[in-house]
Amino acid sequence: MFSAVQLEPRDRTAAARTAAVLTAVSAAVTVVFALAAPPDGGASTRLVTFLVPAALLGLAGVTLHAPQRRHVAVWVSTPILGILAIAALDLATHDASAAGQVFLCYPVVYAASQLRATAAGVAAGVAIAGDAVVVLTMLPLIQALTDFAYVSATLITMTILLAQAGQRQDRLVATLQQQAATDALTGLATRRVLDEAANVALSTPDDRRGTALIMLDIDHFKSVNDAYGHGVGDEVLMHVARILSEGMRRDTTICRIGGDEIAFLLPSCPQDVALRRAAELVRAVRERPMTLPDGTILRLSVSLGVAHAPEHASDLRELYAEADAALYSAKRGGRDRVGVPALLA
Repeated sequence: MFSAVQLEPRDRTAAARTAAVLTAVSAAVTVVFALAAPPDGGASTRLVTFLVPAALLGLAGVTLHAPQRRHVAVWVSTPILGILAIAALDLATHDASAAGQVFLCYPVVYAASQLRATAAGVAAGVAIAGDAVVVLTMLPLIQALTDFAYVSATLITMTILLAQAGQRQDRLVATLQQQAATDALTGLATRRVLDEAANVALSTPDDRRGTALIMLDIDHFKSVNDAYGHGVGDEVLMHVARILSEGMRRDTTICRIGGDEIAFLLPSCPQDVALRRAAELVRAVRERPMTLPDGTILRLSVSLGVAHAPEHASDLRELYAEADAALYSAKRGGRDRVGVPALLA
């Protein structure tokens, strides 16, 4: 059995559009040539010639409509149904020519370019089987084997090359997504990740514990850069990030906003728990100084501001503003401490 991931397209919208375009092209060409040179076999054969393209267009329309809601089985069944329809049309019209066989490439192109390697392999296998039925039914054995060998080699090669290209693209996209989600220096999340997590947390209904946001600055960080250089400043950021990451709940998002500013999102966290956790962070940084390569002990401290929704804010923008104001309250109060919004001060 195949997993849902193996059947899932890389991009549902792109897969739906590709299926629609390939189906429309193949259907249009089939209809045009059926009108220009009606197939032999009487009215029933001519009817099949028009019904099959119409059915393919209907299948493409189903796939194109609301692709995000389609079941995963639709994506792998689309090329298979297309292959079966093409093979049936070739059999009905007694067409085992190269023109008749070439359309088997269309569903395989779709599967290999839009689906995962497993689904692409299934589609290629069905297409090869369909071509075998067509040529062995209607052509002399030697000619049938020759055509089958050429078509099979083409389908296999095309599937492998397109599937490999898709896998390279998947790896590149995954790398770019990781880079967009992770700060390169500290390994913490980026602002985009924090915003997404915060929007989810703030929109969660019936969470009476609320959501806390903690904003943090390293005290006198500019003085560290000026005295020891930006290399040491980077080491300080990494040192503090390691301390802050220890003992955090799995659902906590820790983000480097920029410079030495770091933010924590604590979903489903009461205000008193967030304040207690903030005080623990202040103490943890204070109690773990950093040793420089020359043996110098660099003592560090941080200032934090804590805001809580829904007590202090009703949306993410207000929550940021209140946490930022609380942070500057801590700085004005002498640093190395936790600040709270003015209404609680």
